[in-house]
Amino acid sequence: INNLMKYDELCEGYLTLKTRMFYPRNLELSPEFIEAFKREYSRLVENGENKKSIHPRLTKALRFHM
Repeated sequence: INNLMKYDELCEGYLTLKTRMFYPRNLELSPEFIEAFKREYSRLVENGENKKSIHPRLTKALRFHM
């Protein structure tokens, strides 16, 4: 069982599904918004937020401000 767990941990990084993502048509974000978003993302990462879970959490938080 221990070897199976090690195998699963090893494969976890290799068995990721990659999908193509395209930028939305006819959507031009302002340079100010893009820079502010990058600064906020960096600030959150520097404060210890998990890089893998930050995107869905940011998306959810932004919905509250719309």
